[in-house]
Amino acid sequence: MAIDRDAVLRRAVADGDEWQAWRARRLLRASVGEMPFVPAQDEEGGFIGPSGATSPGATGEALCHLVIVGLQGSGAAAIAADWLEEVRTPAEAWLDHPDEVPGVLDTHAGARVWATASASCGLLALGRDPGPRAIDLLRGEADLEGRFTGGAYPTFAAAGAYWRAEGPKTEIAEWALRWAREAQEEWWGSWERASALTFWGAAGVPLEHPTVETFLESLRAEAPAEGWPDDLGLSLRALELMAHFQSG
Repeated sequence: MAIDRDAVLRRAVADGDEWQAWRARRLLRASVGEMPFVPAQDEEGGFIGPSGATSPGATGEALCHLVIVGLQGSGAAAIAADWLEEVRTPAEAWLDHPDEVPGVLDTHAGARVWATASASCGLLALGRDPGPRAIDLLRGEADLEGRFTGGAYPTFAAAGAYWRAEGPKTEIAEWALRWAREAQEEWWGSWERASALTFWGAAGVPLEHPTVETFLESLRAEAPAEGWPDDLGLSLRALELMAHFQSG
């Protein structure tokens, strides 16, 4: 059963926070007024990660989400990108605590891969240069199957970063996308598919790519008719991703 777009958007307008309601009205093509403050963003521009601290990885994904919804020119996007540039390490990469990596992290070393891949993808999606050092550092983190150190989320982000940095169908991006399509680990759920599609959509991977097509179809198939009853954020993100890829 297909997700009921209008029902989800009406619920977001009625029950969502100011940021969710504003995004829902945009999808409904209603009058929205000025963009509200994004709740997960702090005053300096960084976004809050899973453990409650500002996180380069969370900020990179948030930048990709802003691109997906057409807000790459917003003040929120600009200060998030500025923050990422400010917290870059002397090695021109990014660091996160392992607790800041969403999903299942199979090695603590994956936290820096997640942070660097996500931050790089976010900056590249916004038209900013993360620097050649970050992309070079990531190159050594991919195994022969395309999986990056740390597992799912680092690989999702790195696929987008390489697609954007080195051009469509670059070998590293294609291997990472193939791994994501073929691995489909048991713990992956709707948020994993939505997060992956956020990186790939912002990086410009097209709907026709078999991995994007697979993930988007899975997200559509598992969506309840009126959206996820206990997760309005996921319901809204799914609709935003469907709109993005359909318009592309």
